[in-house]
Amino acid sequence: MEPARRIVQIGEVKPARTKKSRRATLIGALLFLVLIGAAGGAFLVFGTKNLPTIKGFDLAQVTQGNLTVTSSASGTVVLPQTLSVTAPQTGYADQLFVKEGDQVKVGALLASLSVPDLEDDKLDFQAQLAGAKIGYDDLSNDWDFTIRTNRTALARAEETIAKDQKDADTKKDLSTLKSSLLTDYQTALDTLKTAQQARDDLASQLANNLKKRDLALDKQKATIEQIQLSLNRTVADIAGARIKSPIAGEVLSIDAALSVPKSLITQYTVLVKVADRGASYIDFEVNEADAGSLKVGDKLTLTVSTKTLVAAITSIGKVASLATDGLTATVTVRVKPVQDTELTPGASAAATITLGTKTGALTLPRGAFLTTGGQKYVYVVDGTMAHKTAVTFGTLQADTVEVKSGLKAGDTVITSGYQDFIDQDTVQLKANKGESP
Repeated sequence: MEPARRIVQIGEVKPARTKKSRRATLIGALLFLVLIGAAGGAFLVFGTKNLPTIKGFDLAQVTQGNLTVTSSASGTVVLPQTLSVTAPQTGYADQLFVKEGDQVKVGALLASLSVPDLEDDKLDFQAQLAGAKIGYDDLSNDWDFTIRTNRTALARAEETIAKDQKDADTKKDLSTLKSSLLTDYQTALDTLKTAQQARDDLASQLANNLKKRDLALDKQKATIEQIQLSLNRTVADIAGARIKSPIAGEVLSIDAALSVPKSLITQYTVLVKVADRGASYIDFEVNEADAGSLKVGDKLTLTVSTKTLVAAITSIGKVASLATDGLTATVTVRVKPVQDTELTPGASAAATITLGTKTGALTLPRGAFLTTGGQKYVYVVDGTMAHKTAVTFGTLQADTVEVKSGLKAGDTVITSGYQDFIDQDTVQLKANKGESP
């Protein structure tokens, strides 16, 4: 019996390949791979050669740690306890008892002025006062005489009344005994009445004269007191021409005219300035945003001329004022040195103010790269290449810049200037001799 025969599908039949054909296919595939590799290598070689190559660059690594945020401020030394002594009246320079830089106590004599008009006024008032006092004595004497005369007349009138009263009583008794006419008694009564009226008139005159005397003497006393007051004021003005220090401190300045005797000094001219240097303050203009981090009592380290000292904040301005550049608002912060020290008023001061600490901040050293590229990009090193990378910067300090985004700790960045290649996305690094990029 014959074995069963399998029907062969045409689709399943593969054409028979010869050994020569298979070899040709393999060679073609290898050739294709070689061509691709050559093309890639050529791209790398020629592409790299077309990249700009830089050298002489500075590098720095992004680090992470605590960042102390500070702000700089400039200020001026002020002396709140500075007093200007002015001329109390117009006069002439007489004597000068101090020189600039002298230390003086309260009430110390600084200078004196000669004021001839005041001296003349003093003599006039003294003469008027003497005359007024004599006038008072004369007036008092006249009124005393008048009052004595009135009282004498009144006493005599009383005597007359007493006599007339006695006579009337006698006439009355005689009239009762029929030894005298009734008309005699009536006449005696009339005489007594007349004497009593005269006495009453004299009493009224005495009372009136007493009042008039008191008024006249009081008026003269007022005149004397007014003259005395004017004299006292004149004497005080003359004494005021002796210029004295109102506070203890240092003589800062003296009007030049004081050193020239008989120089005309007009009223209210500033003659001497005295200041208490121990009460020196420094006023700083601080950015309004930074002032919110400060409080009264905080300590600052500052420099005035060549002196470095520590000062405490005594007050912080309530109202912000527009800065001179018209862009930012500033607040006046007043500080006082912790230790007594003498500072020159008007001297410039500089301070570094600590505003706080940021923990875990990414930072880079400040470099020329911050002045190019608008501070929006950096070039991050990758082997012998550096790639332009977008970044966001935060706080700028004296030697450090905070990195907000775009970099991580350990990244190496070119920190020198980018002005020659800022338009390139990638640059080739060429190390200087003895260096590695």
